[in-house]
Amino acid sequence: MTEIIIQYTLIVLLVTGLGYLVYLLRDKDIDIKDDYFGLANVILGSLIASEATPENVKRIIRIVSDAVQYVETNYKNSENTVKEEIAIKMAKNASSLLSFQSNIDTESLKYLIRLAAALLPPTNKKNEIQ
Repeated sequence: MTEIIIQYTLIVLLVTGLGYLVYLLRDKDIDIKDDYFGLANVILGSLIASEATPENVKRIIRIVSDAVQYVETNYKNSENTVKEEIAIKMAKNASSLLSFQSNIDTESLKYLIRLAAALLPPTNKKNEIQ
């Protein structure tokens, strides 16, 4: 009997917690479908309100992924830290062409670069298990 009461209590707490999470997201006017896996909030945190649009986030993500692809193809034998620094410089230069009033901080670019590098297709196909 006590197990049933505990289970129902936990279910009620779970539903209440999820409801509160939805309330907090709506209170901050965050649309989950435009969040791009949490990346939008990371990028938009460093931009001003007029620049914080989903279209700008798409542009920034494309810029970062293009920079990572370029670095990975042209600097194959370099260390990862060197490649990361080159990609950060390229992404900053390319994002400055978007003429934002505020800059995207280096930590956000570093996170995006690491994600883009992780999502690249494997280059060592000989070593893959068949």
